[in-house]
Amino acid sequence: MKSFLISEEQIARVIGGAAADEVSRRFNRHFDFLTIASWTAETPFGEGGIMLSAEEIKACGWRAAEFFGLEPSFLESQPATTVADWATVISDAINQKLDRFTFKSAARDELSAARMHRADEVFQDAAAAANILYGRRRLLSFVAPHSLLGFELTILTPNLQHIETLDARGKTPEELTQTMAYGDVLVATPTLWRYMMREKLAAPDNTMAVSFGEPMTQELAAEMRKAGFGVLRELFGSTETGLIAWRDAPGEPFVLFDHWRCDKERLMRITPEGEEREVEAPDFLEWKSERSFELAGRRDGAVQIGAVNVIPDDVAARLRGHGHIADCAISVGRRGDGVDRLIAHIVLENGVKPDERTAREIDVWCRTELRQQERPRIFHFESEIEC
Repeated sequence: MKSFLISEEQIARVIGGAAADEVSRRFNRHFDFLTIASWTAETPFGEGGIMLSAEEIKACGWRAAEFFGLEPSFLESQPATTVADWATVISDAINQKLDRFTFKSAARDELSAARMHRADEVFQDAAAAANILYGRRRLLSFVAPHSLLGFELTILTPNLQHIETLDARGKTPEELTQTMAYGDVLVATPTLWRYMMREKLAAPDNTMAVSFGEPMTQELAAEMRKAGFGVLRELFGSTETGLIAWRDAPGEPFVLFDHWRCDKERLMRITPEGEEREVEAPDFLEWKSERSFELAGRRDGAVQIGAVNVIPDDVAARLRGHGHIADCAISVGRRGDGVDRLIAHIVLENGVKPDERTAREIDVWCRTELRQQERPRIFHFESEIEC
């Protein structure tokens, strides 16, 4: 485990990302991307910093402790003013024992959202990723490190390779163009890659682009190659399963990492001890060979909005709880730049006018009751919902 030592600075980055996610989940309070990126180990939890209430600090402390396999109440007795205070005591604790991590998926139910993974299997994923990122000089990350794949790719993998890491979330594409150098690898979701391509990011020679979290399109991959990225890697996995497979281009099948295999179309994980267990992938898999497959649709009906899984039927059910709405269905539309967005098809209660004022009232309600990725961007008022 010594090759997977996690620095206090890296722990602080995880705490910051997890805190933003926890406050959003539990208190419906959202921070913008650049604000989260600006948080460092020295950022105060209270005034002059994240501005957390006592209740929010307690919730974030539980989340940070559970992430690193500690008892949820571990940080409650630890006086803390800044993120670094928590990072120090967590570092001391996990240097003594680190046998599990807990990550949270996008599920609304907190009980089903929390997913515990054995530490040796998380490290196994990171080692597999290191094999296909071998030879890079630095890793630059445009993603938060508190998700399972974000943690494995942007913290554990470069630690294993002994290469420098740079948190690039606070940089503009222009600044990133000036920062990147020969041999770098940049990690981002397709939503962020679209943003960087739109803002004319340019890459130097021998630069690798890594993507995960939502499907990569052939059009976006072509733009990235034109921008100078000579090597592309798209990774497949989830909070529930861990890192499963990879491919070089959207038109190709995914290839299993070595600690996975197909047994009569069943997906099997081989643990570090050599044991095997069946795992259900988040998508239906169409097997092309014993080691490769194509995706054939989500099992749970989820769509990915900004690399976050959203279930349209769940959003529609919640909207039906609004006093103006008699019935609702959610569809997914794609903008000209390739970004997916939710469209709400709404049947109003009798007497409610289908006008701009009603749409604004529903939108205000959505901003309070739904997460950012769950909010419909377009409202269509219908006479009935067609099945």
